[in-house]
Amino acid sequence: MNKVVIDMTMSLDGFVAGPGDGKDFPLGKNDGMRIFDWYLSGKDQYCHKLFRPEPGANLDQVKRMYEESGAFIFGRRTYDITNGWGGSHPVNSAPVFVLTHTPPPHDTVPKGPSNLTFVTDGIASAIRQARAVASGKDIKLGGASPGQQALKAGLCDEILVHLAPHILGDGVRLFDHLGGPVRARENLGRRWSARDAREVPGVEVVKPINNRRNTASGC
Repeated sequence: MNKVVIDMTMSLDGFVAGPGDGKDFPLGKNDGMRIFDWYLSGKDQYCHKLFRPEPGANLDQVKRMYEESGAFIFGRRTYDITNGWGGSHPVNSAPVFVLTHTPPPHDTVPKGPSNLTFVTDGIASAIRQARAVASGKDIKLGGASPGQQALKAGLCDEILVHLAPHILGDGVRLFDHLGGPVRARENLGRRWSARDAREVPGVEVVKPINNRRNTASGC
């Protein structure tokens, strides 16, 4: 079965965006965009104009993202900041589900192959709907809020953190608002580039255990 994966880039001090994130500063102030240097700093485009990873560890991770991602779940704030990706998510134009209390007016939603779907009845519903259209590939959780909701509900299978060598000092933390501890069952891999640790992030892959739900699957 496809996995539910938190796939996020994070600063060394634990932030996935700097303070004051919005349309003017998509990843916040304090130079928040720097945490995405690992896929923006190369010369050659890969599959989409957004991605220009350098050959090596960076390119390998972007390729993996394309190969494994079948659908995405984001929060309403990310949708608003990105203007709904113009209706086409940069990774495979994959289906996108947006968690929200109030969907935007239908005529303002960008049309495109990602078939943006607004989910008002919670993270479990969003995961069920995403799984139905992900073609057996992984369901990726983007933005802090969907990941936090999945961890609290015991619905996350893996956490994939691209650890960027920057310190933002303030901003949006991924591991806030969890309501208690979440223990990692196992560390599946750690990859570092010996070539240039200043630009290439580490990758941490862990399987979480939600201590409030005792299941063999680990969440």
